[in-house]
Amino acid sequence: MAATGLVTAVMLPIRESLGILNVGLIFLLLSFVLALGLGAGPAALAAVLSFVAYDFFLIPPYNTFTVANADHVLALFVYLGVAITTGQLVARVRERTDAAVREQHRARMLYELNAALVGGVTLDAILGTIVEQVVHVYGSAGCRILLPNGDEVLAVRAGFPASVDGKIDRRQLAMAAYAMETRQAAGQGAVSRRVRLPHAPGAPVTSSVQRKGADVLYLPIATAARAVGVLEVSGRPGGGRFSEEDTRLLTTFADQAALALDRTRLTDEAARAAALEQSDELKSALLAAVSHDLRTPLAAIKASATSLLDQSVAWDESARSEFLEAIDEETDRLTLMVGNLLDLSRIEGGALRPDREWYDVAELVHDVAGRLTNQASRHDLRIEIEPELPLAYFDYIEIAQVLMNLGENAVKYTPPGTRITLAAARMGGDFVFQVRDTGPGIGPRQLPQLFEKFYRGERTTRVPGTGIGLAISKGLVEAHGGALTVESHLGEGSTFRFTIPTKAPSEADA
Repeated sequence: MAATGLVTAVMLPIRESLGILNVGLIFLLLSFVLALGLGAGPAALAAVLSFVAYDFFLIPPYNTFTVANADHVLALFVYLGVAITTGQLVARVRERTDAAVREQHRARMLYELNAALVGGVTLDAILGTIVEQVVHVYGSAGCRILLPNGDEVLAVRAGFPASVDGKIDRRQLAMAAYAMETRQAAGQGAVSRRVRLPHAPGAPVTSSVQRKGADVLYLPIATAARAVGVLEVSGRPGGGRFSEEDTRLLTTFADQAALALDRTRLTDEAARAAALEQSDELKSALLAAVSHDLRTPLAAIKASATSLLDQSVAWDESARSEFLEAIDEETDRLTLMVGNLLDLSRIEGGALRPDREWYDVAELVHDVAGRLTNQASRHDLRIEIEPELPLAYFDYIEIAQVLMNLGENAVKYTPPGTRITLAAARMGGDFVFQVRDTGPGIGPRQLPQLFEKFYRGERTTRVPGTGIGLAISKGLVEAHGGALTVESHLGEGSTFRFTIPTKAPSEADA
């Protein structure tokens, strides 16, 4: 109305020289400007007002609604139709342009958010990136993500900036819980100082609870199945109340948080499923590997004990001694098997902690060779130790077990008369232990699987064993900071080699 009155007042002094057509063009230009600046409604109102002013002030006879010339009547109504139509078209173009700009802004925000989320590898990092992007990209004063804790009560999981309070008062908790339960946006308005709850689309209701501070918007973080949290955004850019467009933009961030939470849930479920599957496979392999080896000593113990308890047979001392020795040997075999399984479980669980002290390497090799003497009575057992080796820092029992396992394997899987050598030397910063044999060797296809749990080669299935000795040995050596390797050639024999550091860990680090 003011613009129409101002333009009319400017044209009044020169209305005689302007001409009817020029006046119409000036009013039409005014309608265009108002349509671009204010929209369709103000443009239509300006068209009607300018039509009245055109007729009353600028068409002879002046200051009346009478039109003397019939051609002027046509020009007047044509102007009105053109002004209203073009004003609506210009306003519609403006609205579509604004919508395109908003959509471009939304797409840019989504792109920047996704680009920022690429570097997040953990849930906390991703949620932290989301709240930071809400503040930096959207421009809010602060942002928090609220998720249920162990007691199913909403708590702050991520917030930005650092000055954002990590506590939730009862009013905030009630609003966040409402948004999460209804899966609708809700907010606390600062202009009216009242809590605003969504009542229907476009028609919020106002309660009587007063508050202070900037406007706060609560958006549910929801997956397809359920709501899992709340995105809290405080302080709209430029102040004022959050609009529907703001809600749509911020819903993008809430959806990204929902995707992150859902992805974390799926990842956890996949990890648990994989762990259960691996556990089932381990149990099956364990039962398959030890069922026969457990039954054999148990059957021998049972048979010997039953024979000794049989009162109908008068056993002499020699027979009794044989039964008791059989029970003793099979019990030791069972004890060793159970000990190996326990060691394997400790290695798998990461609970293996070597009890290290300073020991003589030569004494260790001679000790193990002495234990192997009876088992290797049909083999050529030799010892090779580098002279004047210094003391080594290791767990004597565990390293002796490694050397013993390798020696027993050489005895079991090589024919009688084969030479077996236990060797120890120093090479660089490590002690190197070797168990060499001149047996048939190991095929190249079996070497990569040799240290896997419960693996047994094709030619070794007839030899008693569980297939976990090398896996245990590898774990014990690696717990000392060393490595266990094997070299073998068919028809030439095999060499198992492992290393341990020459210095204590603290000295090596120093």
